[in-house]
Amino acid sequence: MTAWRAPWRWLGHAPNRLLAASLAVLHLGMLQGVESLVGRTLLLAHLGVFLIWQPVVRGAHRLAWRDLLVMMVVIALFLVGMSWGVLAVWLMVLAGVVGGGAFVEISARGRLPYQLAVAYLVCSLFIIVLPRMVPVAVAERPLFDALALSVLPVLIMVVMWLPAPPGSGRRAEAIDFLSTILLFMVLALSTLGGFAFMWLQHLPYLVALVSALFAMAVVLFVLAWAWQPGGGGPQLGMVFARRILSVGLSFEEWLHELASVSLVVETPDALAEQACQRMLRVPGVCGGHWRLAEGEGDFGVTAAVARQITQEGLTVTLYLRRAPSPALSWHFNLMVRMLAEFCREKRHARQLETLSYLRAIHETGARLTHDVKNLLQSLNTLCYTASRPTVDEAALRALVSRQLPLITRRLAQTLEKLRHPDSLPGETVPAAQWWQECCARHATSDIRFVLSDDAGALRVSLPVFNSVADNLIQNALDKRLLNPALNITVRLRVPAGLPVLEVEDDGPQIPSPLAGQLTRAPVASHSGLGMGLYQVARLAEEAGYALRLDSNRDGSVRFRLDQAAAE
Repeated sequence: MTAWRAPWRWLGHAPNRLLAASLAVLHLGMLQGVESLVGRTLLLAHLGVFLIWQPVVRGAHRLAWRDLLVMMVVIALFLVGMSWGVLAVWLMVLAGVVGGGAFVEISARGRLPYQLAVAYLVCSLFIIVLPRMVPVAVAERPLFDALALSVLPVLIMVVMWLPAPPGSGRRAEAIDFLSTILLFMVLALSTLGGFAFMWLQHLPYLVALVSALFAMAVVLFVLAWAWQPGGGGPQLGMVFARRILSVGLSFEEWLHELASVSLVVETPDALAEQACQRMLRVPGVCGGHWRLAEGEGDFGVTAAVARQITQEGLTVTLYLRRAPSPALSWHFNLMVRMLAEFCREKRHARQLETLSYLRAIHETGARLTHDVKNLLQSLNTLCYTASRPTVDEAALRALVSRQLPLITRRLAQTLEKLRHPDSLPGETVPAAQWWQECCARHATSDIRFVLSDDAGALRVSLPVFNSVADNLIQNALDKRLLNPALNITVRLRVPAGLPVLEVEDDGPQIPSPLAGQLTRAPVASHSGLGMGLYQVARLAEEAGYALRLDSNRDGSVRFRLDQAAAE
């Protein structure tokens, strides 16, 4: 049994071997003749091997009893009605199927066996079959018989022994049906053209056949020149592709309509309403109904035939004058799919607009919260100073008289931000005045303040410098809770005629992953760094300043506020 299975395993290892085996049995059947019993038996065996090789139906497909009955009837009719004419048609069909399989192969090595098989089938058609169909004597018949016995078997052997490329296993539906039909039509027209030349102009068989083939070659050359978009011809391929996607309203026109409507409407339901109204221009569409999550509506009038199409949350019911063809149904599905995509983009645009609005509200609230937190810290400092048992009442009254007007003014500024959240901070004060107020607010915090001699004549943005200084100083004080010996230094310098504020401490460096995100995005931290620092950085950026981590190493963690970004 193993010895019998070995040849079948060798044949089934590569698709071209099974194909060559089928062609070999076919060739033997044609040499025996369709009139003889041996020839018909060989043709039946050829049909069986071809069914094993065929690329349309999967090999593991189970046939029902009805399929088996139909197959048996077709085979019986094939054998009973077998003639040279039927065999000629079968060769054309077989050449089309094999040629269609060649078009799906990627590599030239994989296409070569199928190209040689098509060459064998075409030669067999013109050398063996057609000379036996014509009612006149063919002078080249002995030459054709010699070629059939010598050259054509060599083609079959080459197809069988060609090595299969890696990964060349056949798969179901591995065939180009358009190429199959085109190749069949070319062979049929060439055959009929040869017969027409023979009967109408009384040409010999070989001359008539060559004339028909030459005429077909000229026609194909002209079509190829006119079809190719880059060949300088009329570009029939582009026109055909455009028309095959159109049914009165081309796909390009439909995209243009959708884009035009999308520019003038704001909501998905308005887009669906106006776009569906334009679908009435398609021949056969009387009206319909559309439904989205945002709403629904009707357009046109009702009709007897209705087709419902659902795509990406959009349901369109079209009322048609007659039942649509498969091509028309595919076109409607494509139109509704594009409309659904445009509606989804409109929905996403509205969601992004809402998110932007919520983000603006969130950022405004975060900034106001940060200002209120700074005010509460100033009040907390005053309350802590007033609650000390050894406080000097005169010094306390002086401190309160200085701080309360500042707190009142900052509270007024916060309320102004609430009324006008989009306004940029623009109030400026002399740098010396702001410095005195900052030192007074943090006089009890054991902080070293350093002022440059030439900084008094400058003016600084009061909201920006207050927010940045208070936030950085409070973060440093939070670090001092973990390290009581932490030294904090605040500097105001004028290195190039512009104010530079620096807040530095001698504590441990900020971890690298956290340092890379500071002032760029909100971060989570146990020391209070994160949201507040991000908000004051955005506030400084709007005012033309830049806040960044200037130094980050053990013993020197320094933040810097300057106008470098504004230059």
